[in-house]
Amino acid sequence: MRFTKSMHQTDMLSILIPVYNFNIVPLVKEIRKQAIDKGIQYEIMVFDDGSSDPFREQNRMIREWDNIRYEELPENIGRSKIRNKMAALAAFPWLLFLDCDSQVVSNDYISQYLPYCSGQGVVCGGRTYQQGKPEISDQVLRWKYGKKRETKPASVRNLKPWNSFMTNNFMIQAQVLRIVRFDESIAGYGHEDTFFGIELKRKNIPVLHIDNPLLHIGLESNTLFLDKTLEGVKNLNLLMHKRKEYEGELILTVRLLRHFSFLRKNHVLRFYASLFAGIKKILMSNIMSRHPGLLLFDLYKLGIFVEHELLIQSPLE
Repeated sequence: MRFTKSMHQTDMLSILIPVYNFNIVPLVKEIRKQAIDKGIQYEIMVFDDGSSDPFREQNRMIREWDNIRYEELPENIGRSKIRNKMAALAAFPWLLFLDCDSQVVSNDYISQYLPYCSGQGVVCGGRTYQQGKPEISDQVLRWKYGKKRETKPASVRNLKPWNSFMTNNFMIQAQVLRIVRFDESIAGYGHEDTFFGIELKRKNIPVLHIDNPLLHIGLESNTLFLDKTLEGVKNLNLLMHKRKEYEGELILTVRLLRHFSFLRKNHVLRFYASLFAGIKKILMSNIMSRHPGLLLFDLYKLGIFVEHELLIQSPLE
């Protein structure tokens, strides 16, 4: 089904923001202002997923604002479960999901989505990063990765719309989330968006990308970003074996798996693991520097993936 713009409907929008250890007040304030200025029926749901007390105390002030539903979950339930939970409780037919570590960069952010509140599908706004390199050296890796790999115009994302799906900034029809839900069995960090995109494609649910980005302001330190990335790499390896029926689609979707598949096909996994053991410290030194190379970062992730593959003695080897 194709999207058609509708400028004459009654716009009703549930804006859903999962939160973990971040000050959500500025984002909610701006989103609420735009919704009020546009004169739409809206609700903003903010669910805290087990943040520490200082952040919760900081964010509780939004409970006093109209059309805000703020809840604190007693424990962290994860990226998939919290999105499914919020969607199930939302009041309106269209749901706009935002990551909490985002900043609105245009006065018509909400307006840009409203014409697409028709049809059945998903609309993705995209992500952007600050232009200049961070002054804090320890944030350069996350900034450079996001700038080079995640900041893409809609024209590029629409070439492979399902593969380009990201959870940071998207609008979806509520009834679509009854057909395709975020996979709650995916534990740990990473790739719930990959599987969601694959399921959307399997169900032939359209994904449209538009140029309506949010600025990612929650830059992690090099160490934290590397830790989360490696957790995602190991998680991806486990998921590949656990979900054999997805393997072909995962290889087409994930760059890392395409490189791994090439090594496996040519029977050089152990050779690469041996090579990686010899250069791991050199790669790490570059990755953690002020001038990290993304190709070297890719080689490091591939090495970790291959090590994990050999460690569990996969029958796919």
